[in-house]
Amino acid sequence: MRVALVALALVAAVGAVQHAFAPGPVGHVSESHSDVRMSAEFQPGSLYDNRRLIKVSEHVRARYMSLDAILVLRQAGVRFMDITDAQDLHDLSVSGYESTLPLELSQGDAVNKTLALLSTDLYGLVLEPFTAFHNRYYDSENGRKSSKWLQEQIEEMVAMAKANVTVTSVEHRFKQPSVVARIHGESDEIVVVSAHQDSVNMWLPWFGRASGADDDGSGTVTILEALRVLLESSFAPRRTVELHWYAGEEGGLLGSQAIAKQYKDEGRKVVANLHFDMTGFWKRTEPEVIGLVADRTDPETRDLVKKLARAYTRLETREFECGYGCSDHASWNQAGFRSAMAFESDQLEANTHIHSPEDTVATLDFNHMLEFSKLAVAFAYEVGNAKTS
Repeated sequence: MRVALVALALVAAVGAVQHAFAPGPVGHVSESHSDVRMSAEFQPGSLYDNRRLIKVSEHVRARYMSLDAILVLRQAGVRFMDITDAQDLHDLSVSGYESTLPLELSQGDAVNKTLALLSTDLYGLVLEPFTAFHNRYYDSENGRKSSKWLQEQIEEMVAMAKANVTVTSVEHRFKQPSVVARIHGESDEIVVVSAHQDSVNMWLPWFGRASGADDDGSGTVTILEALRVLLESSFAPRRTVELHWYAGEEGGLLGSQAIAKQYKDEGRKVVANLHFDMTGFWKRTEPEVIGLVADRTDPETRDLVKKLARAYTRLETREFECGYGCSDHASWNQAGFRSAMAFESDQLEANTHIHSPEDTVATLDFNHMLEFSKLAVAFAYEVGNAKTS
């Protein structure tokens, strides 16, 4: 509630700080950035031509806000959901698919054989070019191009494996598409493993440098490496397993809300979502753990993730609260589906480099990230192959 009140105060103060952003969306930038501003790749798209409906808490009424007001929220560290195009998800009467999770782990042999194939090699090979994009801002050409590049890497991986996997680009109202890799199963039930692909500079969102190595390049390659070894092991699940790379998380969970809404509207049977947002950084002065978001997640899915971590990783789990609009798991939770989120530590603000040029590959621990790839693989096997009756 305290965060909500702070957010309200910030929104009320927007009028007093509008001059900081005048005369237009890029008018506050120093002359040294003029060459960047003039490039078409760094110009924002049309998403914010009209005000957006922003929600900062379950306890605070959503408000239509301008881009400038949204920037004030972001710079103050207030998390939010942009519900403009997914308002029906936020109806209190919403309910989702009643799915069944495995009570006991049964896929140990297959999981362990697949975990033996994991390597940290892919992380650097993908992250170096992925973070070389000036940023991956969701409503820009950079965001579109980085998503296309990521999709090409996924498609090449699938083609080499000659697997029964469909890779699709999910277009949105903004420039950056989400990417979905669908491992076809025998059942129409769907297991979702996800990360987000966009990055943003907190102060200069559409043209500031935002390498986004940890947020969320680390999650992106965590599940990409999981996909690689699933393909290599000829993974053939009972339930369909999808890997999602969401666009627009930094804009208020835009891509994941759109997809969760689509699945909800189409009556798709989503069993559970396990989301990975930041998996590469931890303070060496603190215990190395898997952080598990305790709020706005499903307790049974969290309990399952704890079992998976104990059985298949070397790390303990520790729960912590992430807050409203924290990341894309919240979209599935809001749509009435089971969801959980694994995080690099139990301290949400530990990595002070994010949303800046300092969020680089050099700050990441690939061996730490490997434990999260193990978790993604185990989730795909144990939930994807759980008996459905």
